[in-house]
Amino acid sequence: MKNPFDDFYHVPNSKELLDIAFKRSMKSSAQVSKNAPILIKAKKKESKRIKVAIEELVSRILKIIKLVPIIDELPDFYRELASILVDIDELKLTLGKINGILPILNKIEREHLSKLSRIEAPKEGDQIRRSAFGRISSIINKQNNNLEYLNKIRGSLREIPSIDYTMPCIVFAGYPNVGKSSIVKNISTNKKIEVKEYPFTTKKLNMGHIEIEKRFNKIRIQCLDTPGILDRPMAKRNRIELQAILALSLISDLILFVFDPTPASGYNVESQIELYNEIKYNFSKEGQIELLIIFNKMDLAKETEIQYLREKLNLKENEYFLTNALTGFNLDKIVSHIKERYRGNE
Repeated sequence: MKNPFDDFYHVPNSKELLDIAFKRSMKSSAQVSKNAPILIKAKKKESKRIKVAIEELVSRILKIIKLVPIIDELPDFYRELASILVDIDELKLTLGKINGILPILNKIEREHLSKLSRIEAPKEGDQIRRSAFGRISSIINKQNNNLEYLNKIRGSLREIPSIDYTMPCIVFAGYPNVGKSSIVKNISTNKKIEVKEYPFTTKKLNMGHIEIEKRFNKIRIQCLDTPGILDRPMAKRNRIELQAILALSLISDLILFVFDPTPASGYNVESQIELYNEIKYNFSKEGQIELLIIFNKMDLAKETEIQYLREKLNLKENEYFLTNALTGFNLDKIVSHIKERYRGNE
């Protein structure tokens, strides 16, 4: 499905909201006969200005509230990932506070329109409208921190990839800097994934696709590049690491675990094996999710390093892929395996 936060656009701050509302208000004109008394014209003009300003603010505030989907009604993946990226309780409280000013604005409108109906001189109309604008400004300015908070978190929420629950999903897992991003970039449609030679380049979930031609149709496979996840207790993992775990636990149809047999990643083989075992026993759903192994950086790896990792994992020659993600060497074998797996019996 489409990321439910895709429509969470820019949230204006209090100054921006007031500027828009007051400018539109001052440009508005009431329908009054040219022959009407000056006092009637003043009442109509200032009443119209107050109404337009408040209508504009109420409309924009309601739009801001509707930009944020109801978290509790989202699918598990989006709901839990949103709760990792932001404090859901704070988000709900913030939306509640902003929503709470709507009846106050309506009350300000009623009170000042009532005062306008009783003025005895045209200049009093201008004074009442200024008084209304002053109270409106005070109410909106008090919400500035809440408005800025919403605008701050929207970037993180909009970066959540769109997941199609009807489409298979391959998750690439492993320690930071082992080559996951390079592999996904090379085998999928997403050529914009940032790849650099240091850990934690991947700060979010990145999505690419592999298209598979079948005899009578075409299918697409989702490839999810996850942030590096460290082998430590769940409670001690940071938000970036938890995103990867969430992907593994909720949406993976196939997990490709990437090892770096060399010291290049900065993490020793024993630590990588511990992480592999954790994923194998906790997220493979007792064999329902296939778990493939990739030994990357074969250009740097010594034969002894590869052999050591094979023995530690008790693997046969045909039970892992040996790749060089930077040059693309042997990545075609991974793609072939994926295509064969998902083509099934044609």
